[in-house]
Amino acid sequence: MTSDLVPANQRLEHLYAISKLFASFENIDQTFEPALGIVAKALPLRSAVLIEAENGWSKMVVWCSEGQSAEQQRAVRVHVEGAYRYLIGAGSTEPLDLRELAGKTALPRAIETDSRLGKRSIVIPLVVPNRPPFGALGLEGARPLDETDLMFVNTITNQLAMALDRKRAWQADIARREHAEHARTYAEEMKAEAERQRATAEGLLEKFEALAAENATLYRQELQAVRVREQILAIVSHDLRNPLGTILLTTATLGKRAVSEERRRGLPLALGRIKRAAERMQRLIEDLLDFASIETGRLAIDRDLHDPGGIIDETLASFETTAQESHFLLAAEVEPHLPQISCDRDRILQVLSNLVGNAAKVTTAGGHITLRVEAREKELLFSVADDGPGIGEDDLKHLFERYWRSDEVQYKGTGLGLAIAAGIVTAHGGKIWAQSQLGHGATFWFSIPSVENGPRA
Repeated sequence: MTSDLVPANQRLEHLYAISKLFASFENIDQTFEPALGIVAKALPLRSAVLIEAENGWSKMVVWCSEGQSAEQQRAVRVHVEGAYRYLIGAGSTEPLDLRELAGKTALPRAIETDSRLGKRSIVIPLVVPNRPPFGALGLEGARPLDETDLMFVNTITNQLAMALDRKRAWQADIARREHAEHARTYAEEMKAEAERQRATAEGLLEKFEALAAENATLYRQELQAVRVREQILAIVSHDLRNPLGTILLTTATLGKRAVSEERRRGLPLALGRIKRAAERMQRLIEDLLDFASIETGRLAIDRDLHDPGGIIDETLASFETTAQESHFLLAAEVEPHLPQISCDRDRILQVLSNLVGNAAKVTTAGGHITLRVEAREKELLFSVADDGPGIGEDDLKHLFERYWRSDEVQYKGTGLGLAIAAGIVTAHGGKIWAQSQLGHGATFWFSIPSVENGPRA
């Protein structure tokens, strides 16, 4: 091997060692300074300057050899900075804002063989394809640099530029991933927070809705209580006042000391007035007591086995006189072989009496009222039909509400009768309803379970 090939082979070995360092570039201290030490073995150096620019900031790291004066160091920095200005196209007065740092490793002392700095130094830009320069590497030799030296330094600079570019790309990728991870985490936190807020809002909404519903219920109950109280007061003050006034007036008349013969002859009539007035008061009081029992769920039902046909016959008998006086026809249709029912006879008679009594008030002379009872599946079906004026569709919806009276009704009443009838039927486990059309009469129905299906006492 010739003597010329020995330095070349050594430089190849140095380049190989430097490329291994740059393959896993860490930072200037851990990677470039060891590489600079290898360069100094192949090329005696007096100083080295690395300029690196990134994201708006720039720094200059300077390595000097032992024994180099401050003036010589300054001259090297000025020379490299001027070359870097030229490379990046900066004006002579444009500030570069280079942050100067001193390299941690001093270069070996080198004997200067030529005092001309320009012959001994080279400044090469740090550049990769399709990008502008992002720094420069300046090296000052202890002797003039020949073509082989320039090729050696250029190769090292290219490897350094690619190593720094890979490092920056890797750091940018890490930053992007961290940013994406932070963004994803933040989005998940915001989503979880939004979900918590939504759940909280829904919970509050449900509470507010429940509270509003409860308040609305309480308000309706309060209004209903006020209406009931006012209605009861009206009933007591009006409906009881008339029969009570009749009783007081009649008894006052009878209580006079001097009773003429004419008044004696009118005594039976007066006693009849008192009796009817007292009966009206008694019926009203009983209705109020029955309705109060129904409202509190304590209506007394005394069940026993009864013949439904017998209940119909008894109802007919109780209204026979009324039918004769009002000149309407009262009839019954009882299906044969009906099973017995377990019921409170007096209460069922009360329901039928209420329905027939209402029908009698609207049936004119020559009209008809028909009572029916028939078996249907597991219950007995009672009905009271009349051919009176009928009931409007809007009124049908409210018939069994307490204290409700249609504006079309001409006869007097408390509005409790049908509500009490509904309460009695419900207490027996049955249902009550009505069907009607204006001008075509009305039919009231109620069902009572048969013996084998009736509620147990």
